[in-house]
Amino acid sequence: MARTGSLGTLVSVDLDREAEVPIHEQIADALRQAVAAGHLQNGTRLPSTRALARDWGVSRNTVMHVFDTLTGEGLLASRVGAGTYIAANQQADDEDDGAATPVAPSPASTGYPFRRLSARGRNLVTQSTGALTEKPTPFMPDVPDLKSFPMRSWLRLMNEVTGRLKGNILVNVTNAGYEPLREAIVHHLKVTRKVDCHTDQVIITTGSQQSLDLVSRLLLERGDPVWIEEPGYIGTRATLIANGCTVYPVQTDHDGINIETGQRSFPAPRMIVTSPARHYPLGGRMTPARRSQILAYSRDSGAWILEDDYDCEFIYKGGIRSAIKSQDSEDRVIMIGTFSKTLLPSFRLGFVVAPKDLAVDFARARAVIDRHAPILEQMVLAEFMHRGLYAAHLRHMRELYQSRQACMVSVLKATVGYQPPTLELESGMHIVLPLKDEVDDRDVSMTLWERGATARPLSIYYSSKAKRKGLLLGFAAFQASDIHSHGPRLTPLETLVNRAD
Repeated sequence: MARTGSLGTLVSVDLDREAEVPIHEQIADALRQAVAAGHLQNGTRLPSTRALARDWGVSRNTVMHVFDTLTGEGLLASRVGAGTYIAANQQADDEDDGAATPVAPSPASTGYPFRRLSARGRNLVTQSTGALTEKPTPFMPDVPDLKSFPMRSWLRLMNEVTGRLKGNILVNVTNAGYEPLREAIVHHLKVTRKVDCHTDQVIITTGSQQSLDLVSRLLLERGDPVWIEEPGYIGTRATLIANGCTVYPVQTDHDGINIETGQRSFPAPRMIVTSPARHYPLGGRMTPARRSQILAYSRDSGAWILEDDYDCEFIYKGGIRSAIKSQDSEDRVIMIGTFSKTLLPSFRLGFVVAPKDLAVDFARARAVIDRHAPILEQMVLAEFMHRGLYAAHLRHMRELYQSRQACMVSVLKATVGYQPPTLELESGMHIVLPLKDEVDDRDVSMTLWERGATARPLSIYYSSKAKRKGLLLGFAAFQASDIHSHGPRLTPLETLVNRAD
C-alpha cells in the first residue's frame, strides 16, 4: 500500500541542470508559473518532500528549501498531519485592474484549409444526436428501472471475478471479446431467439452504435444505398450517414418494413436495416409472412440484412418470436444486440453476430477500433448470464414493466381519453400518444418539460417530410405512484390527441 506521504497530485517541472540558475530557484519559478496559469489551483495537495525529491531527482533538502520559500510568499500552506497545499489567492490576481484578457484567435479563423474538419468529420458532427439527454423524469422513454437492478448480486460477482484479474487475462483478451461471455450470448440466443450460431461469430462491442458502425465500415462502401425503417431510430440513421451511405427511408406498417414499397420507390439496397422483434418507435412486430418476404428479397438481390434485436426481451403478449437470423439459410443476416436497455443505460456492452466466413475479419477490424471492451464488465456479465441471473432479471422486469404499462394506459384514459391500440401494448417500454397533424409535437414536448414531465416528439424519428405527430411516453423506469402523480400534467393534451389513429 502506498504511503500517505506519496499522495497528492503529480507535478512536472523542467530542470536545466547545466544552467547557472540554482535548481531550487528553477523549481520555485515552475511552481509559481503553474499556479499563475491555473494548472495548480487553490487547495491542491502536493506530495511529500520525499516523494517530490524522488520525482524530480533532487535532494529532499532542495524541496524543503522551495517549500519554505513559497510558504513565506503565501503561495503554499502547511497543515499539521495533512500535508502542504496551494494557498495562492488567484482570484485577486485575476481582478487586478479589470483589463481584458487577450483572446487567442480560433484556429478555424486563421484561414488555413487544413484547420477545418474533413468532409467525413463534418458529416459525423452533423449527425450527432447529443440533444436527447434529458434527465430520467416521467415520462422519459427508453430508460429501464434503475432501482430494480440487482446491484448486490452484481457487486458480489464483481468482487468474485476481480480475483481472477491476473496473469495472461490482463494482456491476452481476444479482439472479439471475453470468450465465456461470447459463449453465454450464444446460449442465450439459441434458447430465446432460436439462433444457431458459434462463439467465433460473436463480437463484443460497446453497444449497438459501435456494432452498427463496425458493420457499416466492413460491408458498405461510400454511397451504397441502405434501406432503413421510416420512422426509425435516430442513431441508426446518423451512423449510416456518417459513414457515407445513401439512406432511403422505407415506410413501416404493423407488419414491419414494407419491402414492396421499397422496391417501387428506391434502388436495390446493399443493406436493409430492420428491428423485427419490436419496431422503434411505433412498436409493431414483424409478421412471419413479412420475415419470409425480406429473406427472399435478400436472397434474390444480394442485400445484407442487419437485424437490430431491439427490445426483444420485453414482450408481454404472444411470446418472444424467433429472430430472422434463425431462418437465415444464406448467412445474409447480421444480428446486433445491446445490454443497455435490459441492465443499465450506462452499461456499454453489446454484440454482433457476424457471418461465419467473415467472423475473423470482424474480430480483426474490432481490434483496430479500440481493441476490446472493458474486461471486468465482460467477466461479470458472463457470470451473471451463466448463473441464470440475467434470465431471472429479465423475467422480473418483464412482469414489472407490464404492470407499469397497464398503469400508463389507465392514466392516458383518465387524463386525455386515449386508449392505445392492442397491438402496441404487446411489448415495449413506451407508448406513442398520437397528435393531430397540425400540431407541432416539438413545441408540445417543450411545454410538457416546462410542466415537469418529459416526452419525446415522434416527428424527430422521420427522415422524410411526411411526419406523423405524437409523443413517446415512457413508463418502464417509473413507479406506479410517479406515473399517477405526473398524469395530470398531460391533461392539456386532451384536445391535441389524434383519435383517428
